[in-house]
Amino acid sequence: MAYIYLLNLYEIIDKKLNEAKNCVDAVPNEPEKVKFQEGRIQALSEFKEFLINNLNAKLPRRIRQQLKEHQ
Repeated sequence: MAYIYLLNLYEIIDKKLNEAKNCVDAVPNEPEKVKFQEGRIQALSEFKEFLINNLNAKLPRRIRQQLKEHQ
C-alpha cells in the first residue's frame, strides 16, 4: 500500500509543475518572477526524475506499466 503515497506525490508534482508553467506564461515581463518559476520547474523536474529512477523499480509491475502509459 505504500506505493499509493508515491503515486499521490507524482500527482502533486505534476500539479505544481503545471502551476509554475502557467505562471511563467502569465508574467513574461517580470524577469525575477520568471526566473523563480523556471528554478521551481527545474527543481520539481529533477525531484520527479530522482523518484522515477530510484523508486519506480520497487513498484509492482502492473502499476509501473500504468505509470509508463500515463507519463
